[in-house]
Amino acid sequence: MAEYVIKRRFESPFATGFVLTILCFIFTLLYWPIWGSVVKFIALSFAGQGLAAVDHQLAAKYIGVVAEGTFFWMVINAWIWQTLVFGNYGKNHLTQLQPKAGVWYSFVGLATGIMGFLVLIGFIGLWWRPFSFGILFMPSSIEEVRLAIEGWEVGNFYCLAVILVQIAHVSLFQKWPFAGKIEAPLDGVATMLLSTVFTLIVWIAMFFPSLMSGLSLGGHGIVVQPFGSWPAFLAFCQTFIFFFLLPAEGGERYPQKLFTLKQPYSGLIGLIIALSAGLIIPPWLRSIVEPLNLVQGVPADLIVASLGLSMICFLLTWHHLFDDYTGPYIFSNQSSRVLTRGVIWLVGGGTFGLLWLKIFKLLPYGGNDLGLGYPVMGLLAGQFAFLMAVLLCNTFFDKWPLVSKRFI
Repeated sequence: MAEYVIKRRFESPFATGFVLTILCFIFTLLYWPIWGSVVKFIALSFAGQGLAAVDHQLAAKYIGVVAEGTFFWMVINAWIWQTLVFGNYGKNHLTQLQPKAGVWYSFVGLATGIMGFLVLIGFIGLWWRPFSFGILFMPSSIEEVRLAIEGWEVGNFYCLAVILVQIAHVSLFQKWPFAGKIEAPLDGVATMLLSTVFTLIVWIAMFFPSLMSGLSLGGHGIVVQPFGSWPAFLAFCQTFIFFFLLPAEGGERYPQKLFTLKQPYSGLIGLIIALSAGLIIPPWLRSIVEPLNLVQGVPADLIVASLGLSMICFLLTWHHLFDDYTGPYIFSNQSSRVLTRGVIWLVGGGTFGLLWLKIFKLLPYGGNDLGLGYPVMGLLAGQFAFLMAVLLCNTFFDKWPLVSKRFI
């Protein structure tokens, strides 16, 4: 392995993180209008016949789910598989210099996401009409446009199933039982195969009934929505994700460390804690935010989900851009620095969550299309637009241009 010296423009991790956060925010303001406009052009080119037969609202809904789906598969799913499952294997295959390595690996990610979509959705679409490529990409009637929207929505949220299961496998179980026993990239292959099995189970068991609630057999409804509604299910998911991320994203293996670090017991303890938090906290938080009417016309459960996602965004930003500030160079005592980070997460994440509720409609990736008519991401997915810029900045581009590696 080549040796290198790290050069930083700022000595302080906080200064580096602060500037990178601003740069990631500016980048998000620029890239999403381009992404949305390109997807809209492609969608209209392929589905123009079907969209001409429906009203403007339904056509906009179709374009929106296509934009969301391409982003979820080509960016979010791909990043999880490349970085978390395979440990960025092959990132420096062409070059070790940034930003070339990051650009190369970003294109690998786009191709990885497309391939995943073609294999999974393409196979299911052989027999399920809403997932048929002909329906998804070229609907020719009102019925087919409605079917396409349903297919895109369910297919898009395979991404959330990936987050719930495959990230948890890495975060809580540390790729057990493969890590340290199989060489890369085979450990990634084994992790991918095992976690995909559980991802598919969760996707089919919870997302199909959530988003295809009209499924019937012989005239009888055959599904029940998990947690009673889609917003309530999302609120559970965001809380669950936040708590299973804590040990790996700055928590230094706490709280499982209080019991054991041996796998799979550590992972099971963390899973129980995260599940308990997901079941207990959202109803309690809903009782607080519901009377406040923070966003008029938005269900309280969706507000809870948004606040949970904001906590996740802040947690991951603090980990990836700020290097878990309050590290050993500030607090030598592990308990002190983890507790201090906990306060930072709660205060910073809560503040960001409330701010996001007030400004997301003004942002060109949240709820403001700048009069150009491209699809925006809305209350929840809009936060992912910024979050992915943060994650790619650190994992694909190694915090370039504020941090650089000089090879020796």
